[in-house]
Amino acid sequence: MMLSPSDWPAWLQDQAGSRVPLKGSCSLGRSVSNQVAIPDERVSRRHALIQVQGDQEYWLVDFGSRNGTCLNDQRIIRPTRLRHGDRIKVGHAEFVFHQPQSVPGASPKTVLADRTASDIRSAACWLLVVDIIDSTRLVSEMPADELPLLTGQWVAECKQTIEANGGRINQFLGDGFFAYWHDRERVESPVGAALQAPRRLQDQARPPFLLALHLGQAVLGGVSVGEEERISGPDLHFAFRTEKLASKLGETRLLSETAWARLAAVVETRAVGRHCLPGFDGQFAFYAC
Repeated sequence: MMLSPSDWPAWLQDQAGSRVPLKGSCSLGRSVSNQVAIPDERVSRRHALIQVQGDQEYWLVDFGSRNGTCLNDQRIIRPTRLRHGDRIKVGHAEFVFHQPQSVPGASPKTVLADRTASDIRSAACWLLVVDIIDSTRLVSEMPADELPLLTGQWVAECKQTIEANGGRINQFLGDGFFAYWHDRERVESPVGAALQAPRRLQDQARPPFLLALHLGQAVLGGVSVGEEERISGPDLHFAFRTEKLASKLGETRLLSETAWARLAAVVETRAVGRHCLPGFDGQFAFYAC
């Protein structure tokens, strides 16, 4: 049975009144392979993405397109959460984002949901947190027309690298993202490759960013949000605390001990001591890579 518009959680409406339901992540661009194809030479082949994540949150991501993506007449410079009634412009095409039943979300860095025992499962996952360093300074120092290109191309390249090595970006966080891999036999090689690839970007410092990787048990929701699973649990918080520790230590690439134990054979590392993390008892060993 085809759902009526009243059953859609969210949709885009173009200037002619046509509606495109957002039942999962939705790509926009000039190529006909996009869910929303825009025949305009000012539009890149793969121009932007609307990703569904968290508790029915819809995030607009520009992939460093030359002409940019505008939200409410402002060019976006980082992944941005959409709100009901927002206006999106890509080339000559304009859309209004509709989400009448939007759920007030928690912090985008909190990936939690109340689920029953039958809805959830636990699985070992590699949890990667990536964050731009001092994004406020970056905004103030870079020319307004260069920053969206820089951050968009950075997001696109990181996304391509992670997906090429079997991972997924689960959450965009404004100034960064959270990605993960399901643990499996011989996963160390692709995870290690995904860690090594961003080193060139980090060496260029365009933009400067840090990453933190932890291997632990994640609670996966039985019902996905679009294409992305709900992920929660103490080890997720541990991964985010590790990213904060990396910033405090001045390290741009930090591994937890569990991640290090599996990656030491494929990634060059050095110990940076034992440290406390807020919300966790005791001290933990960490390694730079």
